[in-house]
Amino acid sequence: MQIIWISGATSHYRKFNITKTQLTRFAAVLSFLFIMIGSAVYFLGFRVAIKFDPDMARDMGGVITSEELYHLEDEYRERLTKLQNTLKSMDQKIETLSKINEQYAALATPLPMKEKRKEKDSGDNAGRGGPYIPFFSPHVNSEENTSLRAMLKKTLDSTGSLNKKIQSLEEAWLEKYERLIPLPTKPPLVAGYGLSSNFGARMDPITNNPAFHPGIDFNAKPGTPVLAAGSGTVIKAKRDPELGNVIEIKHTEGFTSLYAHCQKLLVEQGDTVSRGQLIAEVGNTGRSTGPHLHFSVYRNGNLLNPMDVLAFTKSSANKEN
Repeated sequence: MQIIWISGATSHYRKFNITKTQLTRFAAVLSFLFIMIGSAVYFLGFRVAIKFDPDMARDMGGVITSEELYHLEDEYRERLTKLQNTLKSMDQKIETLSKINEQYAALATPLPMKEKRKEKDSGDNAGRGGPYIPFFSPHVNSEENTSLRAMLKKTLDSTGSLNKKIQSLEEAWLEKYERLIPLPTKPPLVAGYGLSSNFGARMDPITNNPAFHPGIDFNAKPGTPVLAAGSGTVIKAKRDPELGNVIEIKHTEGFTSLYAHCQKLLVEQGDTVSRGQLIAEVGNTGRSTGPHLHFSVYRNGNLLNPMDVLAFTKSSANKEN
């Protein structure tokens, strides 16, 4: 490309030769200058907006001022503190539930097993063990110099510890439940039936002579449902001259339970029954003066007082029909 420059009065002219490469370089330099000027203006505008109009700065580029950052951190710190207090409250509720669980487990544990456990646990050399789970007690630190990141880490660690504690309690409670559910601790009749004869020495109802009663008698109408006191296997379901229609169930921990004078048997020898399952109906068979259920409990062949085994509730203990 050639450009001719002519001056007015002298008619003097000059020639300029411009190549394509020179035009490209000139355009690049010009573009670079425009970019630099635009960046400088944008940066200065940000500085002015941050100082005099934070809302404009946020609209322009999402910039947060130092004051807003401190306010946001305080807000998150307050939320973390509330979360820590909530976790602490949850831990206290879990401790309360643990105590309640122990109370119910104690009610459902037969007296012979309690005494055996006391013998094992007595003494300074008693064996103890289990996984180590630190007691959860989050410390709420409100000091200003505590970083938000440190508080967050402490809260996450506390949450993890609480989660492990809950899992451990769940496993322990399920294990305890699975161990107690087969034991003959459930009353063999539904709530509302009282005792007509206790365990031990008494006057025989037929001969009126002193005798020993190897169980307890529940006063109930004929046909009243008889329930399995615990899960187990039926080892006897037949007619007996004295006990009438009788069922005997074998449980875990060496326990067996016996149900006598039934009107009708609903299970057979060899059947597996679950706790609370209907197994018979109250009757007046065998050596009996009236409709009732005789209930006996043995452990390793030794006769036990059923009252030391059964877990009565307020609604089921000592109520007349």
